[in-house]
Amino acid sequence: MTNAVRTVEKVLTEADVLIRFRLKEVGLDLPHLVIAATPDGEVVLRSNVDPDVLRSFSEDLKNIADELEASPRRDNQAH
Repeated sequence: MTNAVRTVEKVLTEADVLIRFRLKEVGLDLPHLVIAATPDGEVVLRSNVDPDVLRSFSEDLKNIADELEASPRRDNQAH
């Protein structure tokens, strides 16, 4: 495991703890997902959602990526 992954894991754990605390503070128990990618493309995730929600989320991300890939790039658009 690289130092970048360890650092991102530590930061996301801190963020997750803060999110849980703040939500509890206002009486909300919401599913949430905290995610980041390292410079090498490794994904670090902290969440309180179940695997089915993660699968659904991954499908949504694939669809968004497909849409972005299919849309013309801003720098290629005619002015």
